[in-house]
Amino acid sequence: MKKVYYLYLLFLLTTGCTSKLLGPQTANSPVTNFDYLWKEYDLMYATFDPKKIDWEAAYRTYRPLITEKTTDAELYQAMTKLLDVLDDNHVYLRPTADTKLPWYSGGILGRTTVNDYNSDVVKTYLTHTKAITHEFVCSTIKQNVGYILLKGFENNYGTYEKTMDSVLTYLKDTKGIIIDLRDNGGGEDRVAQYVANRFASERHLSFTARMRNGPRHSDFAPELTFYTEPAGRFQYTKPVVVLTNLWSFSSAETFMLAMVQNKQVTQIGDVTGGAFSDALPRDLPNGWSFRVPIADVRDANGRSLEGIGIMPKIRIKNTPELIKAGHDRVLERAIELLQ
Repeated sequence: MKKVYYLYLLFLLTTGCTSKLLGPQTANSPVTNFDYLWKEYDLMYATFDPKKIDWEAAYRTYRPLITEKTTDAELYQAMTKLLDVLDDNHVYLRPTADTKLPWYSGGILGRTTVNDYNSDVVKTYLTHTKAITHEFVCSTIKQNVGYILLKGFENNYGTYEKTMDSVLTYLKDTKGIIIDLRDNGGGEDRVAQYVANRFASERHLSFTARMRNGPRHSDFAPELTFYTEPAGRFQYTKPVVVLTNLWSFSSAETFMLAMVQNKQVTQIGDVTGGAFSDALPRDLPNGWSFRVPIADVRDANGRSLEGIGIMPKIRIKNTPELIKAGHDRVLERAIELLQ
C-alpha cells in the first residue's frame, strides 16, 4: 500500500509549517522515544474526535511502562499497545533491522488475514486479457461484460488521461464493466478522483478533507472539496459494478466515495477497510519509523467513515472454501447484475 501526500505537501509549502513539523533534534532514550511518538500523534493525527479516542488516557496507561532501562523489545511492546488504541490501517511502526523486531501494522488489516480473493481464481473467468498499464488489466467476460483489475493509483497524474482513453476504448462495446478493487495498492487521491470522473455524467460532491494544522485536536486547515464530474474526451456511462473487500482502503476508498456518486455504479462485496486519510511518514530519535494519518476525510453527507468503511449496496463475501474450490461468488454476482 502506498499513500501519496500531494495535498499535504502542498499545504506545508503554502503555510510554511515544514520547520515546525521537523522540530529540534531530540535525545535518544526509551522515555524520549515513547514521548516523541505519543506527541507526534497528538499534534498531527486527524481523527481523534470522530473515533472518540482519549489520547491522554492512552498516555497515562502506557507511559508508566517505560523507564530509562526499558529494552527495545519492551519499548516496542508499549508503543504497539499505544498505537492499537488508534485501530488505524494507515498506522505502522518499523523498528530498525538491528533490533530484530517485527514491523507493526495497525488497524483491522494488521490483525486480520484477508482470504476472500485470489487472482488465479479470477483469471479462470476472463478472456482476451490486455494489460494497459501495470495498474489497469482489462479483460472481457462471457456475454460481453468488461472487467478491469484496478491495482492502484500510483503513476504520474499526467499519464492517466491517455491510460483511461485506452481502457475505455478497449471496453467501449461492452454492455457493462466490473471494476475490481480487491487487489488495489492505493496511491494518490486526485488520480483516483480523475479515474472515477471518466465514468461520470453529472457533477456531485465526492468527499471533503481537512488537514491537521495545530496543537489542538480540533485544529484544521480549510476544507478541501472533491467533485465527481465528467472528465476527459469521453466517459463510460453504461452500468458499472465495483468489487470491494477489506483490502480496498486508502485512495481505493476515496475512489469508491467518488464512484458511488455516479448513478449507474453499484458496489458489491465486503465493506472497505476504513482508512481514508493521507498519512505522513516520520522517524523516532532511535531511527525507528512510523506513519501518522493527518486528514479528516468525510463523505458527501459529511460523515467520517474512518474505522468503519464503506458498506456495499450488495454485501457478499467469498469463503476460503469457495476460493479453494475455484469459485469467486462476488465476481459471479457482479456478472449476474450486468447480464
